[in-house]
Amino acid sequence: MSSPIDRVTGAHLIAGTPQPLGGGPTFRAVDPARGVPIGPEFPEATEAQVTAAATAAAQAFAATGDLPPAAIAELLEAIAAGLEAIGDELVELADLETALGPTRLTGELARTCGQLRLFATTVREGSHLDVRIDPADPSATPPRPDLRRLKVARGPVAVFGASNFPLAFSVPGGDTASALAAGCPVVVKAHPSHPATSQRCGEAIAAAVAACGLPGGMFSLLHGRRTEVGRALVLAAPIAAVGFTGSLAGGRALFDLGAARPDPIPVYAEMGSLNPVFLTAAALAARSEQLAEGFVGSMTLGTGQFCTKPGLVFVPDDDAGRRFEQQVAAVLGEQPAGALLNAGVLGALDERLGVTRAVDGVQVLAEGHPPAGAGSRCAATVLATDLATYRATAELREEHFGPVSLIVRCPTPESMVEVARELPGSLTVSIHVGPGELAEDTTSGQEPLAALQAAARGRCGRLIVDQFPTGVAVSPAMHHGGPYPATTDAAHTSVGTAAIERFLRAVCYQNVPAAVLPPALRDDNPLGLPRTIDGQRNPA
Repeated sequence: MSSPIDRVTGAHLIAGTPQPLGGGPTFRAVDPARGVPIGPEFPEATEAQVTAAATAAAQAFAATGDLPPAAIAELLEAIAAGLEAIGDELVELADLETALGPTRLTGELARTCGQLRLFATTVREGSHLDVRIDPADPSATPPRPDLRRLKVARGPVAVFGASNFPLAFSVPGGDTASALAAGCPVVVKAHPSHPATSQRCGEAIAAAVAACGLPGGMFSLLHGRRTEVGRALVLAAPIAAVGFTGSLAGGRALFDLGAARPDPIPVYAEMGSLNPVFLTAAALAARSEQLAEGFVGSMTLGTGQFCTKPGLVFVPDDDAGRRFEQQVAAVLGEQPAGALLNAGVLGALDERLGVTRAVDGVQVLAEGHPPAGAGSRCAATVLATDLATYRATAELREEHFGPVSLIVRCPTPESMVEVARELPGSLTVSIHVGPGELAEDTTSGQEPLAALQAAARGRCGRLIVDQFPTGVAVSPAMHHGGPYPATTDAAHTSVGTAAIERFLRAVCYQNVPAAVLPPALRDDNPLGLPRTIDGQRNPA
C-alpha cells in the first residue's frame, strides 16, 4: 500500500494554482525517526513567485476588503470540513515528517478544526469589529460631530509555519485562521520540516476558498529552506502584517525587517519562552512526588518541543528541595529517548546544552535513556544549580528547545520573589502552592507569596497556579503571549479569539452620509452586530 507522501507532488500554491517545479534548488523532508529523506522534491520559492503570491493577495483584498461576517465564517467552516475530510492522511503525513505520534497529531487536528469553527462563531457574532457609534451632539463642549468607528482588515498577511506544530501553528494554524477571520488574504511560508503536510493542508484551504466563491489570492503557499524566501515575503510591498512562531533569532530578524521597510508593518512573533515554575515549601510538603512526575511529564511532552515547556524550576534550597530533585531523577531515568523535529533542532540543542554543562556551578541532575539508532534522537536532561550561579550567568536564561530543564535552588522565599522580578519575559509563569496557601495572603500585598504572584505577573502573559504550563486552551479568555523576548508585542495573543485583533485596524467615519456608510455602522444595523452607541453597549 502506498503512503500518502507518495501522492504529494511538491509544489507551491499561488492563488490556488499549483506551480510546476522549475530549474532552481530543491529540498526534501527528512523522517526524524530514521534520519532518511522522504517524499518528493520541493522547490525553493523564487523572488518572482513571492511577488506573484503577494500581488494575488492584494488583488483578492481589493475585491473582498468588505466581506460580510457570514461569508468569512463560511470560509472558516469550509476549511475545517476540508481538513477533516483528509484527516487520516494528514495525521499519517505529519507523523512521517515530525515523529510526533498519531495520538498527539490527531488531537492537534481536532484542535485546529475546533479553532476554525470557534473563530467562525466569533466572526458571526461580530464583537471583534468593536463597532462604536457616537451620534452628533451640538450641545456638547466642544460640539461633537457624528462619529462611527469599527475595525477593518489590515490587508494581506504573511504567515510563517512553525516546526513543532504542523497543524495547529502551521499552514492551517492560529495565525492563518486569525488573519482569515479578520478578512485578510494569507500567504503562508511553509516550514521545511513538514512540506508534504503543508502542501496537503494548503490544498484543502485553497479548495475551500474556491468552494466559497472567493478569489484564489485569498490563500497562497510557498516553500523554502533559505532565509531569502522569508525575507522577500516580509519585504513584499502588499504585505500588511506578519505572523510568526519560531526561534528568537528568526522572529527578531523578521521583526527588524518589518520595521525597516519604507512602510513599516507589524510582525507578531512568538519566539520562545523559559516558562518558569516556582515550587513553594508547602507545595513540596503536600505533594512532592506528584509534582516531580508532573514536571517531568510536562518538560518531555512532545520531546520538549512545546513553546510552553517548563525550562526553569525554582525550589527551596533545603531537604524538601533535595527530595524533589531525587524524585525528578528517578522519574526521568525511566524516560525513553525521543526524536526531535530535525537534525538542525538536535544540533542547536546539543550546542546550547554543551554551554550550560560547562558553566561552573551547574551539575547534571539526571538523564533519560540514551538515544539508540538513527534519527534526531536525544535523551531528556535535567540540570541543577544554585541561585547565585543562575543570577550571575546570562547563558542560563536562554531557552533549551528540547527536553532539557534547569532546577535553581533558592535559599529563602524572599529570594524567589527577587529572582521572579528579574526573569526574562515568558509566555507563562507557574506557581505551585500548599493547600490554601495563596488565598491566605493575597490581600496583604506584603507576604512573600503575594509578592511572588505580583512579580510573576509582570514577567508573563499567563499566570498559572497549581498546574504545569504545557497545553494551551483555545478560548476567548486565553492569552498566549508575553513580554519580550517571548513575543514582539505583549499586548496580543496568538491563541484564542482575541488573536484576530492583530490583523484588524480601526477606522473612524466622521459626518459620513448614511448612504455610503459600511453596513456595520448604519443605524438600521443590517448585519445584526453588537454595538456601543453613545457609550452604551447594545446587543445585536
